[in-house]
Amino acid sequence: MIMQDAEVIRGSCWTYATVVYGRAGFSRKKRKRIYRSRKRGPYTDVSALQPGDFLSYINHSYRGSEHSAIFVAWLDRSRKEALMMSYVGGKRRKPGGYRSYLLSHVYMVMRPKPIRAPLPPKSPPIDQPVWDGGDGQSPRPDGQT
Repeated sequence: MIMQDAEVIRGSCWTYATVVYGRAGFSRKKRKRIYRSRKRGPYTDVSALQPGDFLSYINHSYRGSEHSAIFVAWLDRSRKEALMMSYVGGKRRKPGGYRSYLLSHVYMVMRPKPIRAPLPPKSPPIDQPVWDGGDGQSPRPDGQT
């Protein structure tokens, strides 16, 4: 949606992040909120963020407005500066892109629910050689019977 097609998703930053999650296979039923607060706080400890987390936070670089985007990686963890997949919003005709944001006031974190893979089928037991002891010799190289 960003690098190849530069597709424009019109709407809000929340709409953009929701569409990205949906196209990645994470419908509303396949995601969960792991932190939720008010816009005025308290705020989450951002040290636990993982790539792919869908965040809502205060955008200090644009008049302290609310913003939603997807966390990609830390640019400077000590400054709480992160690379985010983001759409500027305002129904502009611009594709989303990667931008740097300060994440000191994150009030919502959503992430995909863990995928529970089916357990592999149980293997049949390995047949152990049965020694009938006819010559007194052990069939095992360590000499144990």
